[in-house]
Amino acid sequence: MKPEDLRSDCRHVRWDRPCAPHKLRGRTCGGCPEYDQVRHRVLMVKLAATGDVLRTTAFLPAIHATWPGARVTWVTRPAAAGLFRGNPFVDEVLVTDDAVTAARLQTEDFDVVLCPDADPDAAALAAMARAKERRGFVRDSVGRVVPLGSGAEAWLAMGVDDVKKRQNRETYQTLVARVLGFDPGQVTEPVLEPSPAEVASAREFVHGLGARGPLVGLNTGAGGRWEYKRWTDAHQQTFLRLCADAGMSVLLLGGPEEVQRHRELLAASAGLPVYDGGNRNSYGRFAALIDQCRAVVTSDSLAVHVAAARKVPAVVLFGPTSLHEIELYGRGRKLAPELDCLCCYLPRCDRQPHCQALIEPKDVLTAVQECLALPVS
Repeated sequence: MKPEDLRSDCRHVRWDRPCAPHKLRGRTCGGCPEYDQVRHRVLMVKLAATGDVLRTTAFLPAIHATWPGARVTWVTRPAAAGLFRGNPFVDEVLVTDDAVTAARLQTEDFDVVLCPDADPDAAALAAMARAKERRGFVRDSVGRVVPLGSGAEAWLAMGVDDVKKRQNRETYQTLVARVLGFDPGQVTEPVLEPSPAEVASAREFVHGLGARGPLVGLNTGAGGRWEYKRWTDAHQQTFLRLCADAGMSVLLLGGPEEVQRHRELLAASAGLPVYDGGNRNSYGRFAALIDQCRAVVTSDSLAVHVAAARKVPAVVLFGPTSLHEIELYGRGRKLAPELDCLCCYLPRCDRQPHCQALIEPKDVLTAVQECLALPVS
């Protein structure tokens, strides 16, 4: 093929290797029936924690509805890059801490740059990128984060004012739809697609456990930023016993930080149908394990948004973060104690008993049983 015959505006083009249709099916560029023209180039800049990145993938259908034929490039931190493996709505992922990312943003032209956060680093990248249009936030020459529009102004005001944050009653999806200029009705569940191999592996693993009764996932951690986002060890142990008494099995879910906690929970529940789902799963395998659960119990963490992506009911336990911002898509329950100081966003506090200690295991079990009564999606 001659260089002039290359249809360079096709989504499948890979400049340093043959494209997938050519490699897999022998297609040639000139008359290829799989030609997919890129009509818009969209850049999303979303850094933050992995759960926050995942819930923002709910805006991808709105992006494609607004800009048909869009090629979507997403900039994020390295830890979140694996979330996009198999995502059909994102063509390319660029990571921070990579000089190539900065070079790409300074040399390529985008139709629009979307930056939904007033995060100074994300706003700086959004300002640096070459684009005809910008939505959300940028950073100016003296280091200020600048909101672009009334939706962004409201989101910024809420982020710097504890009172406004506590008074809010709208979901993140509704608030950020206004930031980015989308119709909230276009926002769907987050997108996280396990591979067929991950699905098969998780199904085989769970089948091999010999679990009896409905399988409930217990996500045991909550990251390290807010100490009291995590349910107490004592309540988790009690919950495991209550589940066993109610004829349920429990799969422990967590990351590398929860290895010791899982050992302690397994020891405390010896002889009960409690199983360890592992602590070093890929995002896809983690999602595939949640697929195997009838319901998931979790704090306000990544597992909430994975459950939403996989349409699995979630019972979510809240304390220092906003329960109103979290969207469960009609599947699940939110539990929080009656405290005036909820949604404080403090890393830790001196209140005893603290918020998560006031969420009783029997109430969580009742919420799980309500979820099990829901029709299976």
